[in-house]
Amino acid sequence: MKHLLKIALMMIAAITFGTSCNENNTKTTYSTFLTVVEGSWDIPYYLVFDDGVTATVENYKDWTPSFTDEWKELRYIVYYTETDLVEPGYDKVVNITAYQPVSVSRLSNVTEEDFTKENGLKDYTAKMDIIDGYFSPARNFMTMSVTIPFSDASTKHTVKLVRNLSENSIYKDYYVQDDYLWLEAYHDAGDDGAVHQASTHFCVKIDEKELGIGKLQTFYKGIKIIYPSYQNDDVKVYTLEFAQQ
Repeated sequence: MKHLLKIALMMIAAITFGTSCNENNTKTTYSTFLTVVEGSWDIPYYLVFDDGVTATVENYKDWTPSFTDEWKELRYIVYYTETDLVEPGYDKVVNITAYQPVSVSRLSNVTEEDFTKENGLKDYTAKMDIIDGYFSPARNFMTMSVTIPFSDASTKHTVKLVRNLSENSIYKDYYVQDDYLWLEAYHDAGDDGAVHQASTHFCVKIDEKELGIGKLQTFYKGIKIIYPSYQNDDVKVYTLEFAQQ
C-alpha cells in the first residue's frame, strides 16, 4: 500500500483549499486513500479510512463531494490535518487541506453476451500493466495502480475489472483451481496509440452479495487478476494477497 500511495502522490494535481496564516499551517499534513461517505443533514459527509477509522470534517463547508444517486460513497486521495476536537460516534475530527478524486467502478459478473453486444468488452483490446494494489474491508474497495500506453493525453481510457462466468473466456487456460477470486482486466484505449506510458489509479467496489460470492477474506486467500501485459507482450496474472486476520 505504501508503494501504491507513493506513486499516486507523485502524480496528482490535488485541489487545495485556501488557508490563512494560522496555527493550522504548523500542523503535520497527512495524505491517504480513503472513502468519503454521504451522511445526514447535521453531518453531510464523513470519512472512512482504509483501516476502518472514521472521522468527521471540521471544515466540511469548504467542500461538497460529488455524490450521485448511484454513488453515495466515493474514493479520494485526501490531504488533512488532525484536530483535538471530539465528535461522538466517530474516531476523530480532521481538517481537509486538499483532495484528489479517484475513479470508481463496481465489480460485476459478466457472461459471453457482455463481450459480443454493441460497445461490449470485445472492444477492450488495449494492453496495460498492473503495478500494485490492495483491498480494504472497511468499505470493500480494491485500490489499484496501473500503467497504460497512450499517445494523446486528451483521449479517454477505460479499465474494467470483471468476474467472467463464461466458459469461453479468452483467458480460460490461465485459470487455476485454488482459493483465490479470479478476475479479468480489460482496457479500452479508444482510438489512442501507444507512444508513451502513464501511471494512474482506480478503485473497484466489491459487493459480495451482488456477485453471489462468500465473504472475501473468509472464503478466499486473495484475488488474482488476468490481464494482457504491455511491458511483457504476454498475458500475466497479478496476485493480491489478503492480510491475514
